[in-house]
Order: sequence, then C-alpha cells, then structure tokens
Amino acid sequence: MWLLITLIMTCSLNEVVESSKQEYFPWITNVIESVKYSKQHDVPCLAKGSNGNEYRGTVSVTSDGEKCLYWDRTQYIGRRAVSQGLGKHNYCRNPDNSHRPWCWVRGHKQKVQKFCNIPQCEAKTDTLNQDTELTCGQQIQKPKFKIIGGSRTKIESQPWLASIFKDKLFICGGTLIAPCWVVSAAHCFPLGKRTRKQEYSVYLGKDATNEINPGKEQKFKIAKLVLHQEFNSEDFNNDIALLQIVDINGQCAQKTDSVRIACLPPIYQMMPYGSYCHIAGYGHERNVDIPGTFRYSHDIKEAKVQILSKTVCQMKDYYGNNVTENQFCAASPKWTEDACQGDSGGPLLCEANGRAFLFGVISWGDGCAKKNKPGVYTKVTNYNKWIAEQTGLSTYTAGIMYPQKD
Repeated sequence: MWLLITLIMTCSLNEVVESSKQEYFPWITNVIESVKYSKQHDVPCLAKGSNGNEYRGTVSVTSDGEKCLYWDRTQYIGRRAVSQGLGKHNYCRNPDNSHRPWCWVRGHKQKVQKFCNIPQCEAKTDTLNQDTELTCGQQIQKPKFKIIGGSRTKIESQPWLASIFKDKLFICGGTLIAPCWVVSAAHCFPLGKRTRKQEYSVYLGKDATNEINPGKEQKFKIAKLVLHQEFNSEDFNNDIALLQIVDINGQCAQKTDSVRIACLPPIYQMMPYGSYCHIAGYGHERNVDIPGTFRYSHDIKEAKVQILSKTVCQMKDYYGNNVTENQFCAASPKWTEDACQGDSGGPLLCEANGRAFLFGVISWGDGCAKKNKPGVYTKVTNYNKWIAEQTGLSTYTAGIMYPQKD
C-alpha cells in the first residue's frame, strides 16, 4: 500500500516539475530534434562578402574567447529555427541576418549576444577550371530555339543557365556571368531586404528541375543577395538582382561542358532592332492535353525571338507607356514562342563572333505568346556600372569580348 502511494506521489511530483518546466522553459520539452550535420550540407567557412547566413560550421566561442551557450537551452527551437541552423548545439550562427555569425553567452544578469570569428574560405589558387571574361559565352551544343510548344534541350546548349530554388521549390532562372555571380530578376525575391537567403539554393548544369544528375550539376548557397535598390514592383523597373554563390567548400562555379559563363556586352550596347536572339528557361509550356492552358516544363527549353523597337513596343495595342527606359521587348514573328511563368530571371542572349552575350533578363509580359504582347526584358547593359560596383567585376562588365567597330 505504501509502495503504491509512494509511486503515485512520485509520478505526481514529476508531472508538476515537467509542467513547471514547460511553463517557464517551453523550449526544453518542445524542441525539434537536433540538426543532423552532414558534410553534404555543411558550409564550414565564410565566402568573401558573406554575412554568414549560410554558415554551418562548428566554431563555438566568441571573438573574446567566451564559450557559447546551447541554442536549445536559451530559446524555443521550432522548424524555422532549425532551418536557420539552430538546434541542440552551441555553434555560432546568424539567424537574424546580422553582419556576421554570433551566439549567446552568460552575462551578469542575463544572456548576452556576442559575435564570433569565423574563418574565411580560402581562395582557390588553381583557376584553370574556371571561366574568365576572356573565355565567356562559349558552348559545345548550339541552341535549338524552342520554348512554348517546342522540343526540350540539354544544358550544354545553355551552360550559363541557373535554376534558383526556395527550399525544394523551383522559383526562377538566372545567368552565370562570373564564377561567383549569377544575374536574375529582383521580382523573384518578393520579400526584398527581408529575404532569408539561407532558404535558397542555386543549381548550375541542371537539365531538368525535377531531376538530379550529380555528374553534371553544381549546387550552391547564396552568400550575398543584392537586389536593385530602386526596383519598382508596379512597373518592374530595375528588375535585376545579383547572387553571389558558394558551394559547401567555399568555392565558386567550375568550368565544365554543362557549366560556363555568359559574356556581358559593353555598357549601353544594344543589338539592332530586328535582331534575332534566344531565351531559355524551365518555365511554362503549352499543355497539349488541355488546349489553351500551360504547364511547367521542368526541362530546359529555348526560343528564338526578335528584338522589337521601342516605337513598336509602346504602340497602343502593345504596352503603351508601360515599358520603361530600362526595358525592351522581344517576340517571335508569329507569336508562337515566348518566355512564360517560371522563366523569370533567365537570360535573353544574342550571339556575336560565336559568343553568347547577355542583353536581357526575363522580367514580365501579358500572358505567354499572345499576339501583340511580347516579352519584356530588363536591359542589362544599363546596369554594367551597378554590377561592377556591387561585385567588383569591372573587367567583366567592360565587355571586352564584344566585337568592336573598326
């Protein structure tokens, strides 16, 4: 009898203790399992210019040498916290987008936030496997020029095409313009400065957004995201973004048959009206099962489009005054091929002297392949100076490989 009473009292006391813990320390009993670290996903160092959002290393002391407190003992760890790298550990992290990783330490009366010194990723000294401004715009497979209603192609025909994912969801395309930098559209990141770049991944060398090919693909985190400071979500003026990419070893894109960089033309350079160029992306295609509708392609598709004059693009039955000085229009002559939803951020490239030059970023349009409603593109050469300022790529933005007039 006494044994039974003792057991009941013990259980009751334990329930009180656990209830007290949950009331005052809710994270103790409501914590998601600790993050399982694997070398496949770790980012053990900081790329140049990064604030450490993507850091997943094991430094656990502050710059002052103080030992970090365990995250799960100082705050609630939910799914969002886990995605930020927090868990049952005391490693330095940057969950609030500060200027570098930090951790909590014991203060006199309360916990105190202090920054950590995280090692910088070593610059790769062997650049033989990286493209430069002198080797840009070259591919081993020529484009087939089909997107809407066309046939699929392989990444080797568009080796600079990047695919941007948020978690596991494909959202936009992009263009590799230097081993460490991708150009895309600002509207692909609707949260603006509040974008949590650690939630995004960038792939190069990808044939299809729903397939994985380790032999071709290169995967990166976004070390730095630069959205144009004057992007207007109403008219899509200044619809351009820069993504600094870094892999798990702190390295940038390596040159292969399926991964190359596109050339940048000189500042304010533009192809003559009527020129044929090509666009590429993983976006919508015509749905043959349901006429008049579209579905995601998943695979890379290409289209050949013709650059239209400003006068034509601003005609009343086209877009009127809705096209800005930083945009231009392009369409297929028979209105059968066009960029579509999912192609945003991808490239419009024109060929010169056997090289592909990035003239446009896929931005917006009224529907897909509609008559008198061409695709609208951000005019990249209006931003050469801005790109150079943000990236330090002045030798790339000079456009030295573009053919010069005698």
